[in-house]
Amino acid sequence: MTLVPSKTPLTHFKLLSFDIYGTLIDWEGGVYKTFTKSAPISRFPPNHPLQDKITILHSFERAERPIQVANPGLEYSELLSQVYKRILQNHKIDDVTEEEIEEAGRIFGDSVGEWPAFPDTIDALERLKKHYHLVPLTNSSPKTFGASLSGPFAGFDFSAYYTAADIGSYKPDLRNFDYLFKHCKDEFGVEKSDILHVAQSLHHDHEPANKVDLESCWVDRDGVMGTLYDGNGDGKAEFGWEVKSLEELADAVEEAFEGVGK
Repeated sequence: MTLVPSKTPLTHFKLLSFDIYGTLIDWEGGVYKTFTKSAPISRFPPNHPLQDKITILHSFERAERPIQVANPGLEYSELLSQVYKRILQNHKIDDVTEEEIEEAGRIFGDSVGEWPAFPDTIDALERLKKHYHLVPLTNSSPKTFGASLSGPFAGFDFSAYYTAADIGSYKPDLRNFDYLFKHCKDEFGVEKSDILHVAQSLHHDHEPANKVDLESCWVDRDGVMGTLYDGNGDGKAEFGWEVKSLEELADAVEEAFEGVGK
């Protein structure tokens, strides 16, 4: 991963596209808390691998990608349910009944609305909205993203949002970015060169953004997800901006716009 400072001023952009889970929503905390609270896992001793946060998140990434590829239009809650069951299979957890696994997987799949926004998210979005259209490009579905809209995003209106289930593929598939460009052009009259993609995940967002010449900002939340390749990516993601929080990006944007016309 490499920061290659962009020569494009932040005042040039008209639209910010966002990854949601991991960038605006605490994906890692949500997955970890919900997974370890589930009926089978909560009974495991503290030293069990599936009580360890890093192990769980790595296991999630390994289980998720094959399911996404095989079922690109899968409802996200069902994807999460399948990932849950695949993790238990991969770790050879066989002292749990099928009925218990099915129920725990269903509850895990329906938990997205409970995953919290990062503390800086909403205030930063309100500040950014003064200068840009804000459009999520999310690896989820209308149902599950809708749970977040009525949960941690309640009261905030995005300009539009595009989900993997609607597109028929999951990032890093380039079709998701083609969809973004077409719809931003049709709905807002915004060209690709006027879009800044804001995301944490290098593999799911910044690598494909490089391939389609989309400028991007890495929100490095100091988590596992941002730097996790686990054999999926080539580790060559580049981005024009790097921040530690959405608040830091909003600060930079406000500072940039303060200088306009002076």
